[in-house]
Amino acid sequence: MEYVKTGRSQSDYTDIINNLVQKARENPTWKREYMDAMMDAVRQQREMREAEEKGERNARLEAARRMLKTGKLSPEEIADITLLSIEEIRQMQEKNTD
Repeated sequence: MEYVKTGRSQSDYTDIINNLVQKARENPTWKREYMDAMMDAVRQQREMREAEEKGERNARLEAARRMLKTGKLSPEEIADITLLSIEEIRQMQEKNTD
């Protein structure tokens, strides 16, 4: 714990670990592999977020289609509920009447 607070080791074991960490940090191959892994993680998070957003949008579109089909709500009400634009709702409405 003292090492974490001060950066100074109190034992040979901590010195050994510290030396190994320093060597790893200075190793260009390790740095490259670490950065590649970090970039992969960021890329995966972005892809997951995009997939989630696409799934949410598809769910909103499907809900809007169902609401339009009932004919009980206005396009404005459907847009308010689904968070889709009124234009999108009206386009869906036009496609369903064709």
